Amino acid sequence: MYDGPIIDTHHHLWEVANYPWLLAPMSPKIFGDSYELLRHDYLIDDLLADFGDHNIVRSVHVQAHWGPSSPVGETAYLQAVADKAGFPHAIAGHAELADANVEALLAAHCEYANFRAIRDVVYWQQGDPTRQVVDRPDYCLSAAFRRGVALLGQYGLSLELQGFANQFGYFAELVGDNPGVKFCLVHGGLLTGDDDATFGAWHEALHQLAPFDNLFVKCSGANTFSRGAPRTAQQIGRQYNALLDLFGADRCFFGSNFPVEKVKQSFDDLIAICRQAVAARPPGEQRAFFHDTAARFYRI
Repeated sequence: MYDGPIIDTHHHLWEVANYPWLLAPMSPKIFGDSYELLRHDYLIDDLLADFGDHNIVRSVHVQAHWGPSSPVGETAYLQAVADKAGFPHAIAGHAELADANVEALLAAHCEYANFRAIRDVVYWQQGDPTRQVVDRPDYCLSAAFRRGVALLGQYGLSLELQGFANQFGYFAELVGDNPGVKFCLVHGGLLTGDDDATFGAWHEALHQLAPFDNLFVKCSGANTFSRGAPRTAQQIGRQYNALLDLFGADRCFFGSNFPVEKVKQSFDDLIAICRQAVAARPPGEQRAFFHDTAARFYRI
């Protein structure tokens, strides 16, 4: 079982006063309907306590929908935390890439030393409003969004790309048209169920993305779609090993999605299950998955 250093490439910190969705009455979300546990401050000391003695040596903070009027405020806050506490080592912030003035926002984010990436969520799946944050599945191919993506290359930023299997063909076109930009498929490609039919369709769609060396996969959000008991090591292992087989350990890396994942299980249990899930991989691949690939991707 892997016992080396780990980089957590997907976590959040928040003072709830800065996050309107945490202050509002609870409503259905992609990760579930009940999340009272999240509606409290989750600060750097809380994160480090959850990390415990699992040898988490670096981390990446991913934007958590700070008040929309000032997304750079989140980056400024996180840089101040990092300067004091040593974590997080990289920041993925928010910008609406289709906005005509997005370049000024990218430049403002890049004033902060730990800034590395943008997450502008574009997921869309038929039939469920909680899985539709844009108005159509091919939104990422709009001229305005493409313009914003092209700017990322000029600023040395990567894109946290979050969408469903029905969108992978559109993602492939976007990734292929921007070879100078690195992309990260978030939450392991949003596998929505462990039944054979859902898994098979998801796995087949992934083949559209595998040929692009500038597309990486973040194996995070393991229980985003579980309702009830957390997924087993066998279920997570089936997903993560399929990704490792397709993309290779030099293009896949681990993320926790804490504290959102905490609604389902502890960090201790998550790490134990993820270690078990990839335990059959060669030691070098496990080291790449848990540490080396993320260090290279996020330059940390």
